[in-house]
Amino acid sequence: MDSADVVIIGGGVTGLSSAYWLTKAGRDVIVVEKGIVGWEASGRNGGISSRRADELPVVPLAREACRLWPTMDEELGYPTEWVGAGGLSPAMSEERRAYLVEARARWQKLSIPARWLDPREVRELVPSISERVLGGVFVESAGHANPQRTAQAFAWAIKDRGGRIYQQTAVTGIQVVNERVTAVATTRGPIAAETVVSCAGPQTAHIGRMAGVETPVAPARVEIIATVPVPPLFDVYLSGQGLYGRQTRRGNLIFGGGPHEWTDVEATGEPGKPNTPLIRNIARRLAELLPAVADQPVLRSWAGVVEQTPDYLPIIERFDAPQGFVLVTASAHGFGLCPATGQVIRDLVIKGTSSIPIEGLALGRFAALGTSWREARQWMAGAYNT
Repeated sequence: MDSADVVIIGGGVTGLSSAYWLTKAGRDVIVVEKGIVGWEASGRNGGISSRRADELPVVPLAREACRLWPTMDEELGYPTEWVGAGGLSPAMSEERRAYLVEARARWQKLSIPARWLDPREVRELVPSISERVLGGVFVESAGHANPQRTAQAFAWAIKDRGGRIYQQTAVTGIQVVNERVTAVATTRGPIAAETVVSCAGPQTAHIGRMAGVETPVAPARVEIIATVPVPPLFDVYLSGQGLYGRQTRRGNLIFGGGPHEWTDVEATGEPGKPNTPLIRNIARRLAELLPAVADQPVLRSWAGVVEQTPDYLPIIERFDAPQGFVLVTASAHGFGLCPATGQVIRDLVIKGTSSIPIEGLALGRFAALGTSWREARQWMAGAYNT
């Protein structure tokens, strides 16, 4: 039987980051991925990282992630294409302006530095932005990276340090003996391990049930469009008009957002395919935000599936029953938080506690949640949230 100190289920950026920090700490690690690493949402997102966070439980994690991101190219030995130019949330309506003013006050109470910019200052950062802009919030300690490059950088760095990555390998079961995990069953064969870490993204609920753990998550498709390369327009990431995105080093505008399309995903679920109504929605919003690029062709689009928890915050926990089982689901924050989340998982596996505070992110906060919570929120397959 194959064996390792730790088996990590899921080859997205959360699983890869966890594997990297564990291998660096000297642990024998196997990552099991049913497809290829970074193939789903981890390689298909907007590539944004920010200290901006609306809820206290995730602030320490976001703060540490933003501290780590500028160091990751040197740390991993491979490029992530990190650009630490900050993040801008522009207001295109009075309603949005009022929300951002209130949000900035809330962030400041959480020790998150954020500056209010007037319309002139916004246009200095993004000259091509709409004349309708009423101002915006700028977060300096933020930036963006290339998701595909980042996933590959983690994977190569893991292998450099002796870790193993089994791609095209699905998990079919988790063996629990005397309330302790002992092995993971896969399509490649069983793998004995003292610790199993679930970083399964949209399959989190399915994998959790294998260990006897119920996890409230709802899968949703995310959609991204990429324009043809255009001359440099801005370095910051943009989050406004219902969109989030960046300009790549090659000049493409990469933007996602629009309606949230809820779906159902099981263990063998394939990444969602692009959906024309969503693409049109994103393209329309982008033209409203950046009128100067309204006539630029969309070069390509892609979709992935993310998981959302009922309160939109991550779940991170090492369980007493079954012992040796660790679960993390980033609730669509996986890419931005991944450098710090991996360190949290390393600490939970090795020490049982985290040096980065994660109070409030345990699964137990949903103990009173009813079984029909998805129906109550209209998060069922085929429904859209605007």
